[in-house]
Amino acid sequence: MKARRGRMPSKTEKHAAPAGSKEKSSVPAVEKALDVLEALAGSPLGLTMNEIVETLGRTMGEIYRVVIYLAERDYIEQDPDSGRYSLSMRLFELSHRHEPTERLVRNAIPLLERIAFQTEQSCHLGIVNRSNVLVLASVRSPRPASYGVRTGGMFPAVKTSTGNVILAFSGKETQRRYISRLAVDEKAGLRERFDVICRKGYEDWPSEMVHGVRNLCVPVFDKRGIVAALTIGFIDQSTPPMTAEESLEMLCAVGEELTHSLGGVPLSVTDVAG
Repeated sequence: MKARRGRMPSKTEKHAAPAGSKEKSSVPAVEKALDVLEALAGSPLGLTMNEIVETLGRTMGEIYRVVIYLAERDYIEQDPDSGRYSLSMRLFELSHRHEPTERLVRNAIPLLERIAFQTEQSCHLGIVNRSNVLVLASVRSPRPASYGVRTGGMFPAVKTSTGNVILAFSGKETQRRYISRLAVDEKAGLRERFDVICRKGYEDWPSEMVHGVRNLCVPVFDKRGIVAALTIGFIDQSTPPMTAEESLEMLCAVGEELTHSLGGVPLSVTDVAG
């Protein structure tokens, strides 16, 4: 911990906190700001000032100025009618300046456009951000009536094929941390779902958020391993150019193409057909 301006810390102060302790590394203002951002990230409908205070278990005096400052810096925004605060697109914009993310999105968009054009279904690219899925890019079906998700949208990972596919190909420790945050009834069968995804190399699963939508989802890898997933929100349409099975086959091929472009190792044909 750095000394406060104007004096040097004493030896007692230097060694007062044990190595690795929260007191030694904590920066209260930053900690509170991050707590606010994480609370809002987990609240799609936003939170009022009082709800933020209650959620974080802090006092109004601790949180009020932090919230106001985050709003002034455009990291969060307040709905003028409801008074609820929610995340702005600021963090999303910053993430796109990060080279690996920028490259992922840049390489994915032409492929998403190809999928949407040939299947006439909407599709998107998503990543896992803590317990949520963040949609980095999306392309809507060219049909006048279609289903799609917006770029920048966030959804509970446990409710999405994107989240489950990414976590299925993540390390056991990542899976353990993710599962430990879930309710008891949500944990049942989740590891089996991960195993099925790994065995097949994709997921074909009814949407748990929108009735009538069939999620077709494949993983995307770079040199580090799993980084994202491509998903088609397949809906039944009159005179479709491709069946769901044909759309899934195309999606698997495009997923491998995107993986190749990122320097990753795609799943083998044997694994996908398994």
